[in-house]
Amino acid sequence: MSSGSGRPRSWLGHLASVKARTAFGRRITPPFVTLYVTTRCDERCVHCFYWDQLNPKPNRDLKLDELCRTLDSMDEIYNLFIGGGEPFLRPDLPEILLHAARTNGVANVYIPTNGQHTERTVECLERILVGAPRLRFHLNLSVDHTRPDEYDRIRGREGAWRRMLRTFEAIRPLRERFPNLIVHTLTTVMRDNQREILEIHEELKRIFEPDGASYNYCRGNPLEPGQTEVDPALYRALAERLEDDYTSGRLSARGPSAYGAANHLLDQHVRQTVERTVVEQRAQFSCVSGRLACVIYSDGRVTECETNNTVLGDLRECGYDFGKIWFGDKALDAARKAGDGCFCTHECGHYASAIYDVKKIARIGWAAGAGVKVRADKRS
Repeated sequence: MSSGSGRPRSWLGHLASVKARTAFGRRITPPFVTLYVTTRCDERCVHCFYWDQLNPKPNRDLKLDELCRTLDSMDEIYNLFIGGGEPFLRPDLPEILLHAARTNGVANVYIPTNGQHTERTVECLERILVGAPRLRFHLNLSVDHTRPDEYDRIRGREGAWRRMLRTFEAIRPLRERFPNLIVHTLTTVMRDNQREILEIHEELKRIFEPDGASYNYCRGNPLEPGQTEVDPALYRALAERLEDDYTSGRLSARGPSAYGAANHLLDQHVRQTVERTVVEQRAQFSCVSGRLACVIYSDGRVTECETNNTVLGDLRECGYDFGKIWFGDKALDAARKAGDGCFCTHECGHYASAIYDVKKIARIGWAAGAGVKVRADKRS
């Protein structure tokens, strides 16, 4: 079922293809995939929603050949989000991503990292960027505070700040060599940093000069449950600061073109829908999870999303044929439920649903060209 082209389409070409192939209710394998590559992690973050699944014994992570067989059974994957665990603890991560780039025509890979493994990270990045030169590689460096002592406390590991900075300095030369390497800071807005979040944002710009700054709203059932107690007004103030920074070009070290205006407006739209979801406690759109987006966990479980986590099937039990799971009745039922008023604050779900909404994308594209802000639509 894979496309086999190895060359990512343009976004408009991809969107047109998806709309054509899903006409009249037809289903396709999801072009928006979150792939957990490992359950191994060497930190214990207070806001982690996956903490009780980390470092299991015995380890049941899919082997390289199992992952490749799964990818071979899937069609085009335009956006591939890598999760964990700490992805760079997986030695064969380059092989996984290069196989996906060749087999599934991946256009964008997004990888969060705690930045604790400098040499491994640099080696992995170089191999992927050389081996897949058309791939846009989004490296999201997790930075939840800019005071070293507080950073180490949040991450649950002494010396974490120092090691993370060392990794950041080591990847600076790669940013110059590879224009398709896009480096973001990734910050979870939580109870313990929300009142300093504007100061943290300013320090992030000064220290890292990132191509963009991404912020996640603390969600799920974190290691410290109280971390989800975020004041929407503080989150809104951060969103307004980000809009000003993007509009002025103050955020990106390489100028607004490093991470295009349309991408910034899409991020802005997602922040608005997340905030509105928190305040109104209702769906803001019809979610595409289970239809155009999925999660593949490192042990082979397939779910429609990370929030509902309905286990649709197990890849090991179906011979790594993704279609046997995705085109089954259980997946179809999960897709119906996701699209019928289901809601959460998970940014990936908001992002996936926005990019496959033709009217919304057209509006964002027009706003990017006109240099204006875009507001999220209210769902009636």
